Amino acid sequence: MSRTPITFGQARDAYLQRATLKSRHTIEAYRRAIDLFLEFLADDLASRMLPILHYQAVTSADIPLSALSEGDAPILLYFAQWMLSPSSGRQGDQRPYKPSTVELRLAGVLNWFQFMDDHGWLPPGFRLANARRIVRDELRGHSRRFGPPQPPAHIEEVIYYYDHLQRPRALDRPDADPERIERWELTRLRNCALVRALAESGGRISEILSLNLDDFPARALQQDQVLRIEVRGKGGHVYALRFYDSLPAIRTYIERRGAFLRATRSGKVPLFVSHDRRFDGVRMSRVVAWRVVQRAARALGLGNITPHDFRHWRATQLLNAGYPLDVVQDYLGHRSVETTRAYYAHTDPLRVDEAARKVGLPPNPASSDAD
Repeated sequence: MSRTPITFGQARDAYLQRATLKSRHTIEAYRRAIDLFLEFLADDLASRMLPILHYQAVTSADIPLSALSEGDAPILLYFAQWMLSPSSGRQGDQRPYKPSTVELRLAGVLNWFQFMDDHGWLPPGFRLANARRIVRDELRGHSRRFGPPQPPAHIEEVIYYYDHLQRPRALDRPDADPERIERWELTRLRNCALVRALAESGGRISEILSLNLDDFPARALQQDQVLRIEVRGKGGHVYALRFYDSLPAIRTYIERRGAFLRATRSGKVPLFVSHDRRFDGVRMSRVVAWRVVQRAARALGLGNITPHDFRHWRATQLLNAGYPLDVVQDYLGHRSVETTRAYYAHTDPLRVDEAARKVGLPPNPASSDAD
């Protein structure tokens, strides 16, 4: 007995009802993006080159996802171009949208499509990696966002910023509170370990902050080996974060903490915690982690750098070192090598020209015989 096909409308509702979406503003932002996409599907004046735009349904929300086919691969590109095109003059048509708005709405729809793909709702003939690659390649000139992710210049300087950070003068006075000095030093060591962990593992900030003390047993911190720790990534996908060069900083932080340990209700002791008196021992929040990275970036004059930029930096570093896509895929925890390819595998045309020059045709056997 076959299941009733899931429609775009049902997929929208399931996406917006996720437990991870707790912010009303976030839900509304995603809803606006998806509703605009459905408006695009319903527009009679839109390009009819996509097969799905010929599907007959009461509303675009009633179109089943199974109607998507290989020929619909440019659908995200056409959606972006539709948002940039002139208004039809009909009531409610607010086009053309600003490029920044197009980026925002397209990003929301891309996340929605990734959600549908993670749940196996997209038909086999429609490959999300292809759709993503098409819109990125075609719109690369409009914005950095549509090109392959590029880590900010000199981001590696952030990794070592906290190593040599001088404590405030107030804490150097003879009458300074020893506890305040200790908390400041714990915070510095934590930040050293956090930034190294982000940079080396390429993990998402939520994955790094989910780590617990028992993930780093003392014997593993003393060995000269890569430590693999399983985490749950996007869509519930389990993969391993890898730590090696960052282990000494993590060990130093753990050893210094001593009495500053507090277990959660589940009995776990978080690796990265707050050392503020008000939140002593509480698992470090995403907001604080972002501030740690951005404070270092601003102090170094590097502009806006986020924890996620280290993920792009690590991927670029691995590819530049010559590691193949399947290795980078496993390292980043992508479900498919196509995802890695769509994000990062963009070869410099000059390198391809160099290959054409250096890898030539085999010698003509007839020439050898003539000699």
